[in-house]
This record gives sequence, structure tokens and C-alpha cells, in this order.
Amino acid sequence: MLTIEEVIGLIPEGGIMSIIQRDIESSGDKYGLLLLKKLLESDKFVFVFLYEPFTIFLKNISNIGVNIDNYLNKNLEIFDVFGTMNKIERKRPGIHILPGYMDDMIFIGKLREWAKAILDKRELEREVWIMTYMSSGTCKLFANPLLTYKMIWFLREEGIKKVEPKTKTRTIITYSYPECPILEDTIYFSSDIVIETMVLDNKKVGIMTKGPMEGTIFELFKEGV
Repeated sequence: MLTIEEVIGLIPEGGIMSIIQRDIESSGDKYGLLLLKKLLESDKFVFVFLYEPFTIFLKNISNIGVNIDNYLNKNLEIFDVFGTMNKIERKRPGIHILPGYMDDMIFIGKLREWAKAILDKRELEREVWIMTYMSSGTCKLFANPLLTYKMIWFLREEGIKKVEPKTKTRTIITYSYPECPILEDTIYFSSDIVIETMVLDNKKVGIMTKGPMEGTIFELFKEGV
């Protein structure tokens, strides 16, 4: 079994790892949260883009032993895409939403302005991790999820160019294929490393289908995790 540390260590500077959940029962989303847990406990600065309800994220990350209040507004910042599109106010420091009326294009415009303001006023860490939870939520939030996701991705590239080489970035994408098949090609081809999660012989496994360890199959969870 590959350890969490070994998997994180595979991601190169500027690189992207995607966890594609083929079977919902394989708990690929949980595996992604275990990576996030390790990063937070290692005092890495992480920016999470949240495409699912905050309450679900909070419940799932609490179930693996993480109290996010120990990290929010310190080395964890959350951009709440779901809350923004559903006009849900957040008053917890470290959780960001965009106010006002939203549709796909207005969201992109406001996101660009918000990102510029953040980059202009904030001194970033030397190393920043970006994580999505779960990108497949795009299909529930936007009228044209593929175009909107590509534009969000373009904004990510814009932002990274502004902070490099002073700040090194690494990205982890979590995505459930059954919930939003249309994003698969975009996510797969933009990734340096892809781990596809599924259930084989009653075991939850990850299969590396792209990257330096392509073809490797490993169990996702230790007994009791």
C-alpha cells in the first residue's frame, strides 16, 4: 500500500494530481480528504475550492479526525463555490463567498476580481497547495458546467503565473465521474498524475492511470480507516 506521504510526494512543483472516483462506493472523496488532512497537519498552506455543501464537507472531514477550526484562517482558506451559487452567507473567518446575483459568466467575472484582490493584498506562502472538493459539483451549480470549469481553470493558470517563481504551487483535484461525466477529458488531460478509485474484489483501490507510477494498483485505506 502506498502511504499518503508517498502519494503527496509524487506531485511535482506546479503539478496537478487528480483523484477520479469511478465508483462512488470506492470513497475517492474520502481519500482526497486524507491527503488534505496530511497537508494541514504538516503545516502546508492549502486553498480549497468547495463545489459541494459546506455541511457535507465539514461532516466528512470531521469523520477522519480533522477539526477545521484548528486550521481555518491560518493555513486553510476555503472558497465556497456552492455557497456562492446558492447565496448562502458564511461568517466564519477563512471561508470566502462572492455576494450578489450569480450566473455562469457573472461568477467568472467576480471570481477574477476577487482573485486579483487576494493576490494584490496578501503575502502568499512560499508553497501553496490548491485543492478542489469535489469538482463534479460543477454539474449541479452551473448551466454550462464544462465551459465554466474551463474558465475557472484559465483563472487558476492566470493566478499561478502572477505568483511564480516566488510561490510554488501544487494542485489536487477530487472528482466523481458518475456525477459529472462531461468534465472527465478536461480533468484527465490537464493532470500530471491520475489516480482512479474503484472497488475490485470487495476492496477499495486506487489505480494510477497517468504519471510516473502508471499501472500501480494499491489499497486506499488501512484496516479501520
